[in-house]
Parts: sequence; C-alpha cells; structure tokens
Amino acid sequence: MPHRKNIKSLPKLGERLKKWRKSQGLTLVEVAGKIKGTIGPLSEAENGHSLPSMETVAMFHKKTNLNIMWLLFNEGEMLKGERA
Repeated sequence: MPHRKNIKSLPKLGERLKKWRKSQGLTLVEVAGKIKGTIGPLSEAENGHSLPSMETVAMFHKKTNLNIMWLLFNEGEMLKGERA
C-alpha cells in the first residue's frame, strides 16, 4: 500500500536516496538488483512520491553501504562507517 503523499520528509528523503545512488555510480536497475527490489518503488521514492517500505529500508541496510540514519533523518554520514 503506498504511503500518503503529504509527508513533509518525502522530497528530502528522495533527494538523499538519489544523491547516494549517484555517488555510488549506480542506476535504478542496479540498486533494485542489489536490494532485491523493483525500479518503480525506488523511482517513486527518489521523486518524493512515496516512502520506501520497511522491507526496502532493511534491504538497503543489509545489502548496501547506505547509512539508514542519514537516509531517514539526515543524521550522520551518508555511508556506513564514515566519520566527519
């Protein structure tokens, strides 16, 4: 079920997701493959139309170097293990 579109954090979360993807030199297809997801929901999230599901967030945590706290709350560094 899609998340409500009026959540203020949607655009910024989507911007951060796209920033991470581009910093890694990945396409949506490659990211979807890494997290065992599909392109549609990732694109929707990047464009601020929906939030990623908890399952998707968990897969980002397990399968990528993306710092979930940075993605969700803009806290810490973009990549796991990075220090300011």
